[in-house]
Amino acid sequence: MPSTKLVIGGAAAGAIGVRVARSLYGRWRLLPPADRERIAAFAEDTKEKALSLRGSSDRAQAEAELRASTETLAAALVETAESDPELAAEDVRQLREDLRRELERLAAVAKRPAVPGAQPSIPDIKASRTPPDRADAPK
Repeated sequence: MPSTKLVIGGAAAGAIGVRVARSLYGRWRLLPPADRERIAAFAEDTKEKALSLRGSSDRAQAEAELRASTETLAAALVETAESDPELAAEDVRQLREDLRRELERLAAVAKRPAVPGAQPSIPDIKASRTPPDRADAPK
């Protein structure tokens, strides 16, 4: 029987993947209808992979498939933003940066060692509506 720490660690890795997928799916839902329809297949695939992760008999394979699907959806979201003439270049850059951070967080979990005692902690990422350059500005 696997150790409890290993089982819980695996569940946490999957949970982060599901949270990233949920975040991207939420961004997709906020798109204008025409853009949403254009990349709907990517969003639905990501949602399906996230939902099927819980009951998967091959968790590592399911996590890898979710990661690949999430990366595809993120790329589609960036491409959609880049093609929108109403979005400023700074907004597109910020979206690209936000998505990169989310995907890096997911990749960090995927690269964690299998030995429970050797697992590095994942930095806690706090959501903020204040752009990073203004977060430390005097009030």
